[in-house]
Amino acid sequence: MIDAWIVAFSLILVRVSLFVGMLPLFGGRNLPRIVKVGMSVGLATMWFCSFGVIPSSFVFEMSAGSHWLGFLLAIGREALFGAMLGFAFGLFLLPARIAGAYVAQEMGLNLAAISDPSAQDSATVLAQMFEALGILLFFGLDFHHVILSALHLTFIRWPVGSPISAFPTVPLMNGMVQAQEWGLLLAAPMAICLFLTVVALTLMMKVAPQLNLFSIGLTLRIGAGLLAVLFFLPDVCLLMQQVFNQMSQLVHDLI
Repeated sequence: MIDAWIVAFSLILVRVSLFVGMLPLFGGRNLPRIVKVGMSVGLATMWFCSFGVIPSSFVFEMSAGSHWLGFLLAIGREALFGAMLGFAFGLFLLPARIAGAYVAQEMGLNLAAISDPSAQDSATVLAQMFEALGILLFFGLDFHHVILSALHLTFIRWPVGSPISAFPTVPLMNGMVQAQEWGLLLAAPMAICLFLTVVALTLMMKVAPQLNLFSIGLTLRIGAGLLAVLFFLPDVCLLMQQVFNQMSQLVHDLI
């Protein structure tokens, strides 16, 4: 019986650990590893007390017969499922990051990319600002409860050790495509303002060719972009809320 409990807790811990590691909110480099480990063990203990006290028959078979190959396959399945679920929740902040990167590109701030503490690559300041705004809205609107409820539902629908016939990859791919589209929709109002600014600068260049379009135009584009971001900030927050609602529905369809 104790061996079955150890096997069940190990499988739960693998699923939760990969979920926490793949989630951008907690899996970034700026979060200490001891915090990640403590969070994974704490969540795994909570769900073990809820679902793992009475292990499934498959867990009893692995613990009784010492089927190490089946145990390794079960660990791989739980790791793959936890990583897939963490990646799905990572799509929540992807539209905000795409919108910030696109607006920064139109403003000419691509050369101002700095190291992102929450990711492995570099990002512009505006992209980090949009992502930080998305994180604040995510926690302010209590969407972190969606994460816990979705992970809780996975243990109900797919208990540890139970065979999973097929992973829902089609809804996951659709979510990636929709995240790209929503990111462009978030940046659309500001992109239109920047496009009109470029058109006005082009007309000014035709009227006054002696003006240095590079030096003057870059300053005007940055100023127009910042004003557009401040002006459309309430609309961007409302659109982010709609994006979170759509992504929550996507995650529930995935589960």
